[in-house]
Amino acid sequence: MMLKPPLKGILFDFDGLILDTETPIFEAWQEMYRKYGEELILADWAEIIGKSVEEMEPLKEFFRDLDSDNDQQAILEQISRRELELVEKQTLLPGVMELIQKAREGGLKLGIVSSSDLKWVRTHLQRLRIEIFFDDVSCADEVTEAKPDPALYHLGLRKMNLTPEKVVVLEDSPNGILAAKRAGLYCIAVPNHITRQLPYYKNGGTPDLILDSLHSFPWDELMKD
Repeated sequence: MMLKPPLKGILFDFDGLILDTETPIFEAWQEMYRKYGEELILADWAEIIGKSVEEMEPLKEFFRDLDSDNDQQAILEQISRRELELVEKQTLLPGVMELIQKAREGGLKLGIVSSSDLKWVRTHLQRLRIEIFFDDVSCADEVTEAKPDPALYHLGLRKMNLTPEKVVVLEDSPNGILAAKRAGLYCIAVPNHITRQLPYYKNGGTPDLILDSLHSFPWDELMKD
């Protein structure tokens, strides 16, 4: 799908794009692995970045060594508490607020398309006081398959009544980029500390543009008639 400026809408990923949740979550799991005398490396963790939290293939071997399901559940609860503790220390990533304000002033529709569940996303949007700026939020618990499947992006387009050629997607992870491209959307990659270390060209999921931060968003180019 060819992009046809001027834009009518922007679809934001959430984790790692608006808020760096990915670094704290990786750190929380690293801490737990080390507690059990093991090491979690980024190359293994990369397999689930940008996917639904229910897709935990890299963790199966770790849990296989535990004695019972109760141990697994206890660890998941500890991890959840530690993740939240670390994530709540995070603030908006560079350029996010500036782009949101500029887009709203320009009359664009803004949506979030996330592989996290709705409760997680809305909790942080409210904490950061930016929920009011988004027209809609599409999350993994609304579809059968999350990213890299394109279903979430198809849902986001339908909810906001937008056509693909008038939308830009902002993503940070290879799985998210792949989902956007499978949906036929123009995708800008904005990697964070974690995803900057991952290969971006995955199974045809090649971003149309890569930025260091949203401060570099090509507003004038994408809004020209």
